[in-house]
Amino acid sequence: MEFQPIDLTATLGVVLGMMVVLIPITGLTLRFAAKPLIDALLQSGLLGGSRSSDSAELGRLSRRVLELEQALAKQQGLPAISDERPEGQQAEIRRLRT
Repeated sequence: MEFQPIDLTATLGVVLGMMVVLIPITGLTLRFAAKPLIDALLQSGLLGGSRSSDSAELGRLSRRVLELEQALAKQQGLPAISDERPEGQQAEIRRLRT
């Protein structure tokens, strides 16, 4: 059985011609297949997320903690806790160790 030499120019032309078609098809397929995964990671916060949603979340959590502190103070008969701060002073933000 005899082997013929490979025509490198023709082989390279066929491979590049197939890549011209296959690369865009692969890209579109990956885009639509990966979109749900990327959206889930963004919502979970593993890929960052927007700063506006972080500040809104911080505001909601701050309000919930204040309400919990007020309920606890009411149960223990302590004076009520208020959320009033002097003008221009921001709340102290403490980070929990994870």
